[in-house]
Amino acid sequence: MRILVTAFEPFGGDAENASLEAVRRLAAAWAESPQQGVELVTGTLPVAFAAAGPALAALVDEHRPDAVLAVGEAGGRSAITPERWAVNEDDARIPDNAGDQPRATPIEAGGEARRPSGFDADALASAILAVGLPADPSDDAGRFLCNHVAYLVAGLDVPGGFVHVPAVRSRGTAGVGDETDSGASAGASAITHDGRALTFDDLALGLAAVVRAIARGEAAAHEHPREPRRIDRAGTVIAAPPERVYEALLDERALTAWLAPDGATATIEQMSAREGGGFRAVLRFADPADPKTDADSDASRVTFVELVPGELVVQRVAFETAEERFAGEMLMTWRMQPVAAGTRVTVSATDVPPGISREDHELGLGQSLAKLAAYLEG
Repeated sequence: MRILVTAFEPFGGDAENASLEAVRRLAAAWAESPQQGVELVTGTLPVAFAAAGPALAALVDEHRPDAVLAVGEAGGRSAITPERWAVNEDDARIPDNAGDQPRATPIEAGGEARRPSGFDADALASAILAVGLPADPSDDAGRFLCNHVAYLVAGLDVPGGFVHVPAVRSRGTAGVGDETDSGASAGASAITHDGRALTFDDLALGLAAVVRAIARGEAAAHEHPREPRRIDRAGTVIAAPPERVYEALLDERALTAWLAPDGATATIEQMSAREGGGFRAVLRFADPADPKTDADSDASRVTFVELVPGELVVQRVAFETAEERFAGEMLMTWRMQPVAAGTRVTVSATDVPPGISREDHELGLGQSLAKLAAYLEG
């Protein structure tokens, strides 16, 4: 079996691209210790919208692979993330290496809106986790060159898929960050794993696990790929250190001041600031539109699932409601990352009850974050 693995050249003024360094190390390690029956070939793609597709096609014509794995870097991620989907759109935040900057442009005119990966992203993530490295399937490859190539790879005549690696650097941090995840910080890829920073060799080890899973037939895509998981997000930068932000997420008085979105007030009860503990929150609205608990309020029980001082707060939220559309447990993850201006704070919510619209939820999260910033900066 012949597997083609591609990487990208450096871009955005950076001297390195983690995908290229990782694939180089993967090729060297594979040459020293090849897997019987598997031939690994590699290639480098230009970070240019007009040239990436022809370069990919040339590599496929040259090597005639049985499967293709494309690799790119994501500066806002701290785990290796196999992609489930690619979208038929180029929307570049910055120009590519040729100076081109398409905005809201189809990759293939008349092509399908999105294409599923030729590999099972969950199986690839499991293979990476099995060698002791962080991994998480992704539902969004962005709209820059990575998504562009992911869309093309998913349309090949042989199985093809895409994997993002964190934007690791041999020194310092990446100068590019949110080409994949809007608002992300390039410093996220410098987050330590198991007490140390990820290295290019770590990324190569993870990619080797992916290649072996593909070769063994463990990563065959499902006939009906999983729909993208809904994730509601909001973020801001607050002029305060991470430790103060963290404290404000666990302090009853602080939560009372900032948690409620515009047009509401908060009451916090039964606070227990420890893992397994939590609090009861009651939000009362002056002009309620669709309350969950009674005529003018939303009440919920919040449980602290994971607490990492100055870095992470994970909560499980259950609304007190008689309506099925608001039932269930929502998982909310608050992350704090030091930046030059203070702390980048992001919140993401999964398993959101279907009665809550994404638009309304993200608006409310953004308003709460604005109040948190005003509370800490005042």
